[in-house]
Amino acid sequence: MTPGAADQAVRLSVDGLLEGVQVVGYDWTYRYVNAAAARHGQRTVDELVGRTMMACYPGIETTPVFAALQRVMSSRRREQVRNEFHFPGGDSRWFDLVIQPVSDGVCVLSIDVTDEHLGAERQRRIEAQLQQAQKMEALGQLAGGIAHDFNNLLTEIIGYCDLAIDAVGEHPVTGDLSEIRRAGEQAAALTRDLLAFSRKQLPELRVLDLNGVISDAGRMLKRIVGEQVDIDLRLAPDLAAVRADRAHIGQLLMNLVANARDAMPDGGKLTIETRNVELDADYVASHLQSAPGRHVQLAVTDTGMGMAPDVQAHLFEPFFTTKEVGRGTGLGLASVHGIVKQSGGNIWVYSEPGRGTTFKIHLPCAEGRPEPTPAEPVDEPAPVATTVLVVEDNPALQALTGRVLERDGCTVLVAASGEEARAVAAAHDGRIDLLLCDVVLPGEGGPAIARALLASRPDMAVLHMSGYTDDAVVRHGVVDGTVAFIQKPFTPDRLIRKVRDTLRGTRSASV
Repeated sequence: MTPGAADQAVRLSVDGLLEGVQVVGYDWTYRYVNAAAARHGQRTVDELVGRTMMACYPGIETTPVFAALQRVMSSRRREQVRNEFHFPGGDSRWFDLVIQPVSDGVCVLSIDVTDEHLGAERQRRIEAQLQQAQKMEALGQLAGGIAHDFNNLLTEIIGYCDLAIDAVGEHPVTGDLSEIRRAGEQAAALTRDLLAFSRKQLPELRVLDLNGVISDAGRMLKRIVGEQVDIDLRLAPDLAAVRADRAHIGQLLMNLVANARDAMPDGGKLTIETRNVELDADYVASHLQSAPGRHVQLAVTDTGMGMAPDVQAHLFEPFFTTKEVGRGTGLGLASVHGIVKQSGGNIWVYSEPGRGTTFKIHLPCAEGRPEPTPAEPVDEPAPVATTVLVVEDNPALQALTGRVLERDGCTVLVAASGEEARAVAAAHDGRIDLLLCDVVLPGEGGPAIARALLASRPDMAVLHMSGYTDDAVVRHGVVDGTVAFIQKPFTPDRLIRKVRDTLRGTRSASV
């Protein structure tokens, strides 16, 4: 074979390679490009050979791959890089490049690894989401335990303050007691956020019109953001219903709006949008803990300062805040995360520094018609001749609850455990109208005690109380409306109203 024929055979072999091969001269002119390299560059061979890289791909001189080419031309040492190449039309693909010095410039071998790279990137994101979910679950367990203990203490602080204020009336010490009570209420708000984050609040799930909840909160939202921020409501007219707790959704909305306000200290625009969406398999595959199917999307977008990726990574963690001392607890977005998860949904944040932030919440669609907004409760006189059995293992709370009920005219029996409760009930000859029982007790829990006592006293009403509960019986009963429950911390007035409501409900049902 002659030298010319041999060169032609080599060229044909290189032209037929699946890998891209190109030779770039010192003057940045394409000296040779095979068919695969031209295809990688989304050009034809004729469009490339004889022209400079800058003429073929304007702006390439500012890219990392161009810098790598310069280094190899200067050092005459081989380099291997993975590069994302952005094309003029907006498309981009990933390539593994081997840049080798040759006599008249550099030779670049290219392999398209876009699918491999995106697959690895998707796997990395999923693993990061899984790690974040596990960390949030652990933090939730810790937060829930803290909130439970604090709620018992706060019930005592607030309750005894109310009793003392009622006892002293107009007195110089009344103002001090009121300040103690106010501090207790502020602490109670923090524990509510902790319970929301840890998903240990007991939601009263109802079929809701999300647009209606947003519209009802409109005036309050405007007061939160102030005059410098414009609110744009874009509510889909055909929005599907969702199943959630109305109060918790209101809490979620207020926290998101307050966060947006803080991100726009000089004013801006806040957009609240709802629409129906279908989450497909591709979305679910890249968003851990999402579920496919029909959802209602709530999007809250601000035009504020935005967030860097390192801030976003910790955004929903309790007590994490970028605000100055005294301007935030770091629990607002943590509680939002917990409320969304407890409602069966998911939440994602999209943000860039200087370009604002969008929170997207997806809640599963619910069957049925939305329930109307509940009317304000009407306080009615206490039922007469009421006997209440209080089962509470905390002596201070037991004493406080007994005093509050006795002040309302009730006869109070007390016990600290299931065994004591059965003994007290057996020794009492008369009727027991209500069992007021803590859920979390040493030994038997509240639901087991209630079942045992109801076996011999089927007409007795039952009201559970707790700082939080993981008990499935109580949790499911509260959700479907068959179990009466009061969340700690509660005030004396709220306890009395709940006791009256529970007794009225039981007696009405027995008529």
